[in-house]
Parts: sequence; structure tokens; C-alpha cells
Amino acid sequence: MDLQYLKEEAEASLEYYIQKPWTRNPMEQLYRDYFYFHFYNLPNPRCRLGCYICYHVEGTQTHLPMPFAKGVFENQFYPKKIRHTELCFISWFRNQKKFLDKKLSPGEKYRVTWYMSWSPCINCVNAVIRFLKENENMDLTVFVARLYYSYSPEHRWGLRRLHQAGAQMNIMSSEEFEYCWETFVNHRRTPFFPWDDLDANYQRLSMTLEAILQVRFFHPCSPPGPKQDPPQALDVSPAMSLWSRRHAE
Repeated sequence: MDLQYLKEEAEASLEYYIQKPWTRNPMEQLYRDYFYFHFYNLPNPRCRLGCYICYHVEGTQTHLPMPFAKGVFENQFYPKKIRHTELCFISWFRNQKKFLDKKLSPGEKYRVTWYMSWSPCINCVNAVIRFLKENENMDLTVFVARLYYSYSPEHRWGLRRLHQAGAQMNIMSSEEFEYCWETFVNHRRTPFFPWDDLDANYQRLSMTLEAILQVRFFHPCSPPGPKQDPPQALDVSPAMSLWSRRHAE
């Protein structure tokens, strides 16, 4: 195995990938170059128009080596109208729920984990919140490689609403990238090659997300009251300080 060649191939995949047929949604595994290109955690990369969810569904009381279900969704572009990957997962789960319910023990909850190339847009946030209300016996944990329009008050508000609805929001670290590579990528027994700025991007995105979630809950279209922070005044210094203390331990 030529590790130097594989490393150069991985580095090239951060800039481009070869489009391949997506035979069904969900797929069992993601192509190697797709993973490097679409999950590259540069905060504002070019040409990343699609979104991918690597997911697994399991029970909170289950100690099986394999989850109930796992796979990879991408945005639906054909044969019908475009549908974002979160909506594809929700539709799939609703269709599979009767089958999945049989695997739960009495009183057991679903534990659903998403590893996403982008955080949800505001429209998908609304759909996911409705989905969680439909399924009160579900714990949802979301790891994202990048934050979608993190400077937009509307999208920051959406992430806070999703957090308020019970979803655990996180930024993907090197540990999650490694896990996704081993679990959801057709890597053909090749190792994962972290890109040089992975950890620096993770730190930057983590501080941004922590600052977003700490801001008091408000609607972006409402005029701020006397005790309400304006949407543009996003002070990240408390979150940076908190983040630094946590990760220095």
C-alpha cells in the first residue's frame, strides 16, 4: 500500500471529486473522495452545494455491536423535486418506523445520531423540530462538519431552536471524522488522512457554535427589547474563554 500516494489522493479530494452514480437513498457507504470533499471542515469552502448525513439508529437500552440501521443520505435531486437530506431521513424513518419499533424494548427510546457535512438550514430545522415532537421517544445527537450560514441571524436562531427542542448539537472533531471513515466510507482498507487544518477548523467552529447556543433565545425578525441582545451583537469571547478552559484540562 503506497501511503504517500494515498495521502496525495486524499489531499486532492479536498479540492475536487469525481461524480459517481448515487444508486439509492440511503446508500450503505460513502465514496472516499466524496467524504474528503464534502466533509472537509473549512468553515466557508467553495462548491459544497450538497449535504450528506451519515446516520445510525439504535436503542437506548441496546448493547448490540451493530445499530438497528445505518447508512448515508444525500440531497435528493431526481427524479422528483429537490429535497434536503434531513427530509430524506425523516421520510425514510417514517416508512421504517413500524419495523424499527419491533426492535425496541418496552419503555425504550431511540438514539439517533447524525454526522452531517452542513448544519441544517432554517427550513430543515423546522421539519426536524416537528419530527422530534412526533417522536417523543427519540434522542437526537447531531455532529456537523461545518455551520451553514453561521453569520446569518436566521440560521443562528434556527440552531438555537433545534437545541431548545432537545437535539444535542456538536462540531465534528478528529474522533468523529475517524469514526465516520471507518463506519460509513468505502475506504477499501485505506487509512484516514486528516487534513492539516482539521483541528484548527474544529476549534474555530466549536467556539462559534458555543457562542451561538449561549445567546438568549429570540426571533430574528422581532425588534430587540431593552434587555434583548441584537442579532448582530454576537460576542464570542465568553465562549472562547470557556472553550479554552475546557480543552486545557
